[in-house]
Amino acid sequence: MKSQLTLNPNAKEQVNHKINTNLRMFINRFHGDFPPHWHTDIEIIMPKEAPYRVICANQTYEVEIGDILMICPAVIHEIFSPYPGDRMYIQADFSGIITLKELDKAFRLMAPALHIKKKTCPQDLYNKLSNYLDLIIKLYFGSARSVDIHDIPDNENFITFTELEPYGELEIYSILMQFIVSCAKNISLLQGSDAVPASAQFKNSISLSNVCSYISEHFTENLSLEDISEYAGFSKYHFERIFRDYTGMTFYQYLQQMRINHAQTLLSNPELSVTDISYQAGFASCTAFTRAFKKSTGYPPSQFRLLNEEKHPLQANQHFADLNKLYNEHNTV
Repeated sequence: MKSQLTLNPNAKEQVNHKINTNLRMFINRFHGDFPPHWHTDIEIIMPKEAPYRVICANQTYEVEIGDILMICPAVIHEIFSPYPGDRMYIQADFSGIITLKELDKAFRLMAPALHIKKKTCPQDLYNKLSNYLDLIIKLYFGSARSVDIHDIPDNENFITFTELEPYGELEIYSILMQFIVSCAKNISLLQGSDAVPASAQFKNSISLSNVCSYISEHFTENLSLEDISEYAGFSKYHFERIFRDYTGMTFYQYLQQMRINHAQTLLSNPELSVTDISYQAGFASCTAFTRAFKKSTGYPPSQFRLLNEEKHPLQANQHFADLNKLYNEHNTV
């Protein structure tokens, strides 16, 4: 005899999960938090009906409806869901092509995450970026339908697995690359500090953008404030002020964070010891690296490694998995 089962009649979810692909996408309609974790994928979140609060490397992002948040690879993050409602997720593994110099540089400049705010992003740029994401979702889900648990026949699986169309994965990656390129080319617009007057920001943005690019290419070297000020063509004291206005941190804080971001990526390689990583990331000693890493992420490097999603996988949608379990129990005689 079947057990009595009571579920929310409005509980629906798109269930066109794909196999044989490095892509993971879903539309989350449920109310649930994700504990601290990280992965080598990039993760793009776009709330459609309800906001999210996301903490990345101790930075908090209030992601409103229509905003886009791109979390860079190997960044520890935690997601809080204050209200139920549709939120779009895209996860893509770029580890196979991260060796592309400019792609690696773009992620370092955007780390730990790039918050594209609908209210402040130039309209044409926002439309371009959101259209990329809409096209990706369309290619991934196709004509996927919404499923209500009460409408599922006894002989139908609750979750169906399908494959992408031929060359669909390649097409999606090509669009993701265009999305990242557009973000990188407009990084000064998307990361600009609200505290900087528009005229001053415009005047300094090109030179400071070049400085940040230079740091991203030489951060493992012994860079000094004097050297970078001279490279930028400013006095040390003027450079200190405008650099902090532009990035929200001092030069040495920025340099250290760049090294920590790189170390996070290196920690995904189990063959590298923490000591090896500390020197490869540009730190003078393993002790200094461990202290700085824990201050930035909240975890020592060894513990950070254990939060890798590959070691301790998270359900893509725990609430949805629970519904599947309940459905199976419901149909057990």
